[in-house]
Amino acid sequence: MEKKNVLLIGSGGREHALAWKLQQSKHVAHIFTFPGSFAISQLEKAKIVSSNEMNLKDFTGIAAWCKNNIIDLVVVGPEDPLAEGIADVLKKNGIPCFGPSKAGARIESDKSWSKEFMIKHNIPTARYGSFTDANKAKEYIKNTRNALVVKASGLAAGKGVIVAETIDEACAAVDEILGDHKFGSAGDVVVVEEKLSGQEISVLAFVDSNSVRLLLPAQDHKRLLDNDEGLNTGGMGAYCPCPLISQQELDIVKTQVLQRAVDGLRVEGISYNGILYAGMMLTPDGPKTLEFNCRFGDPETQVILPLLENDLFDLMTATCSNQLCNVPELEFKSNINAVGVVMASKGYPQTSTKGCVIEGIEQVNAKENHIVFHSGTTKNDKNQWVTNGGRVLINVALANDLKSAADLATQASDVIKFEGAQYRRDIAKKAIKIQPISYKNSGVDIEAGESLVQRIKPLARGTNRSGVIGEIGSFGGLIKLNDIKYIDKNGLETNYKDPVLVQGTDGVGTKLKIAEALNIWDTIGIDLVAMCVNDVLCNGAEPVAFLDYIACGLLDVPSAAMIVKGISEACRESNCALIGGETAEMPSMYEKGKYDLAGYCVGIVEYEDILPKMNEVREGDIVVALPSSGIHSNGFSLVNKILEKLDFKLTDIAPFSDDGNSFGKEFLTPTKLYVSNVMPLLRKGNVKSLAHITGGGLYENIPRALPSNVCVQLDAVTWKLPKVFGWLAAQGNIDENEMLRTFNCGIGMIIILPRNNIEWQSISEAKLIGNVTKRETSDSPQVIVKNFKEVLEKEISPWKNASNSTTISYKDSGVDIIAGNALVDNIKPFAKSTNRKGVLGGLGSFGGLFRLKELEQVYTDPVLVLSTDGVGTKLKIAQQIGKHDTIGIDLVAMCNNDILCNGAEPLTFLDYYACGKLDVNTATSVISGISKGCEQSNCALLGGETAEMPGVYMPNVYDLAGFALGITEFSETLPKINAIEEGDIVIGFPSQGVHSNGFSLIHKLLDLTGHKWNDIAPFSANSKTFGEEFLEPTKIYVKEVLPAIKTGYVKALAHITGGGLWENIPRVLSYNLTAELNAKLFNIPPVFAWLSLCGNIDKLELMKTFNCGIGMIMIASKKHELELLKILYGTKASVIGKIIKRKVNGHQVIIRHFKECFERVERLLSVPKKRVAVLISGSGSNLQALIDATKNSTMGMCAEIVFVLSNKPDVFGLERAKKAKIPSAVISHKDFPTREKFDDAMHEELLRHNVDIVCLAGFMRIVTAAFVNKWKGRLLNIHPSLLPKYKGIHAQKDALESGDKETGCTVHFVDENVDTGAIIVQEIVPIYENDSVETLTDRIHIAEHVAFPKALRLVASGYVYLSDDGITKWA
Repeated sequence: MEKKNVLLIGSGGREHALAWKLQQSKHVAHIFTFPGSFAISQLEKAKIVSSNEMNLKDFTGIAAWCKNNIIDLVVVGPEDPLAEGIADVLKKNGIPCFGPSKAGARIESDKSWSKEFMIKHNIPTARYGSFTDANKAKEYIKNTRNALVVKASGLAAGKGVIVAETIDEACAAVDEILGDHKFGSAGDVVVVEEKLSGQEISVLAFVDSNSVRLLLPAQDHKRLLDNDEGLNTGGMGAYCPCPLISQQELDIVKTQVLQRAVDGLRVEGISYNGILYAGMMLTPDGPKTLEFNCRFGDPETQVILPLLENDLFDLMTATCSNQLCNVPELEFKSNINAVGVVMASKGYPQTSTKGCVIEGIEQVNAKENHIVFHSGTTKNDKNQWVTNGGRVLINVALANDLKSAADLATQASDVIKFEGAQYRRDIAKKAIKIQPISYKNSGVDIEAGESLVQRIKPLARGTNRSGVIGEIGSFGGLIKLNDIKYIDKNGLETNYKDPVLVQGTDGVGTKLKIAEALNIWDTIGIDLVAMCVNDVLCNGAEPVAFLDYIACGLLDVPSAAMIVKGISEACRESNCALIGGETAEMPSMYEKGKYDLAGYCVGIVEYEDILPKMNEVREGDIVVALPSSGIHSNGFSLVNKILEKLDFKLTDIAPFSDDGNSFGKEFLTPTKLYVSNVMPLLRKGNVKSLAHITGGGLYENIPRALPSNVCVQLDAVTWKLPKVFGWLAAQGNIDENEMLRTFNCGIGMIIILPRNNIEWQSISEAKLIGNVTKRETSDSPQVIVKNFKEVLEKEISPWKNASNSTTISYKDSGVDIIAGNALVDNIKPFAKSTNRKGVLGGLGSFGGLFRLKELEQVYTDPVLVLSTDGVGTKLKIAQQIGKHDTIGIDLVAMCNNDILCNGAEPLTFLDYYACGKLDVNTATSVISGISKGCEQSNCALLGGETAEMPGVYMPNVYDLAGFALGITEFSETLPKINAIEEGDIVIGFPSQGVHSNGFSLIHKLLDLTGHKWNDIAPFSANSKTFGEEFLEPTKIYVKEVLPAIKTGYVKALAHITGGGLWENIPRVLSYNLTAELNAKLFNIPPVFAWLSLCGNIDKLELMKTFNCGIGMIMIASKKHELELLKILYGTKASVIGKIIKRKVNGHQVIIRHFKECFERVERLLSVPKKRVAVLISGSGSNLQALIDATKNSTMGMCAEIVFVLSNKPDVFGLERAKKAKIPSAVISHKDFPTREKFDDAMHEELLRHNVDIVCLAGFMRIVTAAFVNKWKGRLLNIHPSLLPKYKGIHAQKDALESGDKETGCTVHFVDENVDTGAIIVQEIVPIYENDSVETLTDRIHIAEHVAFPKALRLVASGYVYLSDDGITKWA
């Protein structure tokens, strides 16, 4: 087969791509290029034609050269030769030319003619006018709607189009083109067009006189800067294929634009064989043509051709011979995307800079699926690539998805370096970005939540009692203990002298399913309160405060308000204040209309009155029962199973109902509240024990109130067994023991009193049902119920069905009591490990007990602070990846951080764990995390509730709620809103990532982007998966913040949770003040930048949803700044803003520089990490701090430790490097005759590891000036003083001897002198009176471990740099 010769006219990146693709043709022998480029000449088949042989203006000469060199095809890249008629001359001489005739090229070279052509041939386009008179053009602009696009009619190298924003801008463009002749003769005619709205797309096609063969659509990026800002250019990048255009729209472009153009050209007798490029705008009215070009686009060609599977030479020859009709539709690489990022020289597009050395081209070309096409490069006399034009080169990357291709192309541009390089970092982002998502469209409606709060505030106020401070909506509910009084056994009103706090938590189980099915919510809240306050009663306590937790899939405000209405009614009846709660909308965990509830009650009892009085219960004591109102709130899994099995409907009339009620209405009869009946009896002091008959029935609850040596004998004939229990026993064939172990069987509360006591008779419904007797053996039952079988059979008989032989037990219904007991055994050690002074007893009683007198601090006017929260849909991640050991830390953090915001010390914690099927190992893992969180908070895990709820939750799903209690002095309660004033400082405490809010939005985002939890997270510092990163637990601030609270200087604290910075900080401010924060003063973790980019999330939405890097803020007076920072040293807390006067209608939170700082972090996501070497001489504690920081995803370090160098062998720092799998080496200074030789050896080793930045971390050698100059601006050192004070090696001793109150550490750039370099970061360390050099040094080390990573992050990310004159500059 005879191979062919091709002449390629042109020299840019487009021509490089054409030559690269033609070289792949089996038909091509040689590709002659003119004028060509050095880069093109490096292709195997390419040859440069000398300028002595050819003149680009002499088309006749070019034709002669082609004949002499047997050229089979001429390919013309740029538009100018085509517009001047090169194709006509070549064809006249019998030489095939890929490119249109001069008449055909008018479609690009004469925009006025082109617009007339479009109108004439019914090609969809914008309205326009053509003008040679500037005044007429401007008159058209002023009188025509949206006529804002101004074009030079002739060729202007792709820069002759001005898209104005205003009429004045458009008129100014006319004056530049027609008046100032900015584009020369190309601007003799100006075209003014209607400005269209939509996405601009490039659609290129091979066309001949009859046919069209489409290439893949692409999108160019004309503006110089990111976000389509800056000057217009020839194109700063492109990607292909472009998903913004639909197949339907593409079909319209082919038939109504390109084919009509081909047909129109043929009708007008114009020869056109080549590429026809249609610049399209995708308007709401359909695709419209912006312009035609008569050649391949640049840079579109560079991303289209790498995807083309066809032989380019074959396509071009078919086009030239009018044989496209015989070519099938073109073929392209399947599921591959191409992105190209153009790198331009300094000054472009106004000027270009030539001769700048380019590094990294070979490195990028060596990467798989990377291509560098050269636009304006050459080689210098040292054989180095140098710049030789405005647009220098384009980095093209191929990948399976567009985002990966864009990331790779951008990263390649980071690798290639030359002075003044300009390139965009957002190429293809228009296509990558999904529709903006918000918290609301992810299923969480903040406005609905606020509406609910406003509805329930009056309900809560209606429950207020003595002791309540404030109202719901703050960070916790407050009770002032000294305001609570009671009537003692002597009839005197008194305060609690030795108060014990009794806490209980519970839910209402699968009774919820009935409320959901019937959409009846007005009584279920009563059940919730009853289940908690009745338990608190059992310890002899007066219930004083209540919190609720409501979880749902979609918050229906009326339904939730009805639930809270029931809660408030029960609280009023129990004289127990509803002082707070949490409503959690979790669309990915609960279906619409599904709810779960948990409650928490705090009661108070005198220490001497605590029940049960185990030592006083003895034989002969009487057992008194208070009747139940029905099933109450336990055993409903079994009830629901019976209904389901026998196909009963909740709306059916219940045969056991005396009032003709439906099953649903009967079963929703609320749990009875016993407070009003029992409290007067308790105050008389003769009650020995109480037992609330809940889950476990009589058999398992009464023993909780008995010593092990006794039992109770009850007689079933002494109380009435409600009909419902007979009906259930009959339908489920449930035997008497299962009934007594599952249901209350008509008794809601048991009271044990001394023999002959008659005080109980004051309760009208009370029944004497038995007495206490001696237990026969340790294995014999503690509850004996005589005659129950007979009584039950009597009640069964009306509904006994002989044909129904199926027996249904509680376990059959999905509730495993044995598993529950196993879990209790597993978690008892966890709870015990959290014990602190004040805890009484252990898990398993009716409530958790805490004695305030045992606290080390004496409180004279104590305030109890109560808080509840959950962890939202973060739970779903734990469940999906099977990692449950940290989610409990989140639960504790969410509650105890809120407790802190009231100035309180957390004391106790209770958890609520609800699941579909109890997996003991999973639950154990969760509660182990809760215990870790309690240990971090120094609070006791006092108790909890595990609710197995089949039908409410799927078998592998669980939800969590936490309840915390803290204490503070009334005078120290926060926030001190009236004390906050202008000029106060705002101190920020860094978060550990997302914490536990905003996860519904995160779930939505991952669903939309197709990411999986086990994919590697692109923002991870150490290649962790999304699941692992997002499960990073919420930071607990207790140990950091409490010492600061104790000073009395703190005016307010705000925990940054749901609502973000925007909504949580105002909770502690008066209406006339604003918190002004500076984003330059705190670290925004990369995870938030990733969320913003991938979710196209508005910056305000981010501030309203996430903590954005700040987990807690503290407000204090400016005069206390230094004292507080001394106390907080080592915590990474810092001043991030101040309090200012609020403007009229102004916001209460302003974050200066947020957008620019956020966008910087976004850019850093795609920037390669700086390679860091650490030089050591000893243990390397600062090395370890740097290693830990670079592996911490929240730090956003933009750096990785790649090498450790020690001048001493066998030091511990080398072991640290080995453990972290970091390469290391020892270069002993003793092996070199001079310091210079030693430094040279270090320098060479650093270069060998491609190091960017060097950190001196305890490196006990003074480096030479030559070494410093080689690493100027990239060499950091840490010094143990606040430089310029106390330079040298005795800084700590000097600080002590000077009598200073504070010292610290300094990270600085190294210069030629000792400890004189420009300062980057300083951390303050207090000096105490009894300090020695050793103790002070230890504390300074802690500060160093904060300062050094902070400084490295600032330098590696480009926030801070060293100027040429040696001064620290902030970018």
